[in-house]
Amino acid sequence: MPIDGSLMIDNPVQSSYPSSRVYKIIQKHHGEKKAFEYLRRAREELFIFNKNIGEAPVLEEIVNRIGLDGETILKEANEQLGHELLNEDIRLTRKLGARGFPSIIMINGENKGVKIVGGRPFESYIDGLTQVLGEKPVPEQPPALSTLLQDEKLLFSKEIEVMYDLEQSDSNNFIESELSPSSYQVKKFLGESYFITTGK
Repeated sequence: MPIDGSLMIDNPVQSSYPSSRVYKIIQKHHGEKKAFEYLRRAREELFIFNKNIGEAPVLEEIVNRIGLDGETILKEANEQLGHELLNEDIRLTRKLGARGFPSIIMINGENKGVKIVGGRPFESYIDGLTQVLGEKPVPEQPPALSTLLQDEKLLFSKEIEVMYDLEQSDSNNFIESELSPSSYQVKKFLGESYFITTGK
């Protein structure tokens, strides 16, 4: 996902804790899938649309847009439970020794694990999974593009290229062959196309 970044000059996010506490409340009451949907929308608002996700009205709007009660979730996120849930994650992070960003820690059922710190090539994650699983992981087939766009609501051309292992020059033909013209709109951000579902 491209990043504009001008928000951090004009109206910087003062803390990631408020948006993280909202994530933890959604995760607790509505499960991982809804929590990841919230996380995706929050990244879009911050990186693409330059909204300050440290501000309550922005967070409330994001939560409302994913079909939950933003006012109630924000209230709970700012109460004791929201703080406790986030602090549990922070304690676990310290216990696992995750100090760099990003840190990916994979642990198997025998409590043996691999830690990958910093930006690494994709093959590093395959190697890590192979060590943890004891065998090379078998990749799943990616979903149909129409399904992926329906689930994600917004996809950048780069995301589509990576997901479907396409060259940049092939992506437009692939998209046109996979999606009906009435099912999406194309917009631009920092010179890159992104696709929004119309729900048709």
